[in-house]
Amino acid sequence: MTNLLSRWRASLRNVLWLDALQAAAISAAPVILAVLAHEPRLGWTAIAAFWACFGDPGGPLRQRAGSMLALGLIGALFCFLASASATHLWLLLPLTFVCCTFGGLLRVLGPAAAIVGTLLSAGFVVAAELPAPTLTDSLSYTLFFLAGAVWAILMTALVWRRRPWKDATHAVAHCYRGLADFADALARMYSGLAPAGGPQAWTAVTRAQRGAQRAALEAARVRIREVQDARPSRRARAHQLLYLLDSAEDSFIALVAAADLLESNAPRWLGRSAGAHLSHAMHRYASVCNAIASTSDVGDPKQAECLRDRLAHYSAGLHDLRGGALAYAPDLATVIPVLDRLLHTAQAVMQALFDQGAAPAAPARNAGEPSGARQAWRTLRQNLRFESDAFRHALRVGVGATIAVALSKTFAVNHGYWMSLTLVFILQPYFATTWQRTFERVIGSVAGAIGASLLGLLLSTPLSVALAVLPIALGTFAARTIHYALFTFFLTSQFVLVSHIQQPEIYEPMLAALRAFNSVLGGILALLVGFLVWPEKEPRQLAGALARALSRHADYALALTREKSGGGDAPQDIVALRRLACLSADNAEASLQRLQQNPVHRDRNVDTAVNLLNAMRRITAAGTVLEIQPVLPAASPAASALRDYGAVLAHALHPQDEAPAADARALGVPAAISAAEPALAAPLERIAQQTRNIRQLRERVQKDGSAT
Repeated sequence: MTNLLSRWRASLRNVLWLDALQAAAISAAPVILAVLAHEPRLGWTAIAAFWACFGDPGGPLRQRAGSMLALGLIGALFCFLASASATHLWLLLPLTFVCCTFGGLLRVLGPAAAIVGTLLSAGFVVAAELPAPTLTDSLSYTLFFLAGAVWAILMTALVWRRRPWKDATHAVAHCYRGLADFADALARMYSGLAPAGGPQAWTAVTRAQRGAQRAALEAARVRIREVQDARPSRRARAHQLLYLLDSAEDSFIALVAAADLLESNAPRWLGRSAGAHLSHAMHRYASVCNAIASTSDVGDPKQAECLRDRLAHYSAGLHDLRGGALAYAPDLATVIPVLDRLLHTAQAVMQALFDQGAAPAAPARNAGEPSGARQAWRTLRQNLRFESDAFRHALRVGVGATIAVALSKTFAVNHGYWMSLTLVFILQPYFATTWQRTFERVIGSVAGAIGASLLGLLLSTPLSVALAVLPIALGTFAARTIHYALFTFFLTSQFVLVSHIQQPEIYEPMLAALRAFNSVLGGILALLVGFLVWPEKEPRQLAGALARALSRHADYALALTREKSGGGDAPQDIVALRRLACLSADNAEASLQRLQQNPVHRDRNVDTAVNLLNAMRRITAAGTVLEIQPVLPAASPAASALRDYGAVLAHALHPQDEAPAADARALGVPAAISAAEPALAAPLERIAQQTRNIRQLRERVQKDGSAT
């Protein structure tokens, strides 16, 4: 519960409240107009406006308007097809399968397109229950839906225009807040007075921090790429954001190295003075990162002075570490270069933010690259095969939605579209995530239904109900980045109130009870479909993800040792290989978590995968320490020994047929390297130790496989 509340507090800090308020106002305005104009069909306009705002991907105005317009046009077409065929089951069911499969397939175009596809599928199953007995009624509902999307686009484009760089700037600031959280977590874990916990406690903290920070860095990089060519006159700003993001990634790597060094020294007693100085230094660095994230006006001298003061405090903390603290705890000498790197990077960020000199323009995107529409069509066409996981999931969505609509129509379920709607929203590509999403949505739906019932008892007039939609919609848009159960709570309350305006003859508690009951039915059906219709083979996927991660780490170790031997890859290649190694480990860990969350999986022996991931994490952490060490002369015997040693380590991590096998003694650091540059020996020894663990784990798996 404490960890959950801390994550919620961190998420609340990053909510864009003004954007959430604007989206809430856009989606609530048609509800209020429906009451004033006595036109219940405007409630359908409100739902369309809400979905258009929900499907807003952010970024440049052209991209946002295009996504919202596509949702409006395709959603209007789906609305007409569903409402017109609602009374003809032989036509409705095939259309449900085709349209919902198309919506599920849009997931291959990215997270924003996945949201749009889910909303399109949801719009179809809801429109199938609209009271439209004639084609004229179907057309009227279609126009009301299209009006809601157009209303949202106009308000977004003309009235509440967002600066195209706002999302990118916020994403970069979020990275620096994540660095501050990481530094604070390290300061709390290791005060120097006593070990804060064993290896499991360290893994629980560092793994969560590293995963969240890596995801934030990649999301920020995507945001910058979206807008870097939107306005050529702002390419200098794009270059500044890219530089800040690269500096954040460099600082993140240094923190990972610091975490590895601190964890390796956790069983040791550093002494009261050393521990206090170390803890204070990490907290001061966290304040530096928060100051960078809070910089909103580079022309404000107060903000510059604040950042300068915090840098001075952090520098003073490092000076104290080099003084008496280092004399009582010589083990801290290995951490000092890493903390110095954090200081130098922060000082460079200070100059980049407040230096008034002109920054060089960011490189423009290659004109020869295919357009977005052509690339999207190519991606969709490549996934139109049964071997594609995305296509199988799209078929799963189509089958599940068709079954839900068939059950609702056959048994005349009251407000049965809530069952279909729940299935569309919670059915995920993996059964484990579907299980988790079902649990959270059912809890949120039941709680939201109860809340809407209590609120309906307090609100006596339709206008008061319509006005209550605004704050509830604000909570819906704000909670979607905090927790899914909380988001479902506000969403259910909002839709119950909107449905009451569309159908005032139904009492709110009855609507709430129907919503909760049908949500439970939809959750049960989603679990059955996810388990029975082409279930994923997670153990096989985990094995492949682990193999790819080991290959990436072998490439990183080989390139790093070559670079430190005075030749080989350029520094930017090392950064790219390190990023690929970290991402591959994150993907493998996500696959492992899905396997562990799957309530029906039989392979409970996941210790090997956990140990492999921990070993790979420690290899990249030790590698980051190795990156800041000096380079050996290329012609020296130590450099030649390091190149050969790197090949041995890479082969041990990911065996190749053409590489010679090495015994356990060959993984020891060569004496020539230790004698020439002792600073290289310590991180190399940590890499070798984890490589031995990985080889032993691989041999154990092979032995178990041959025994069975």
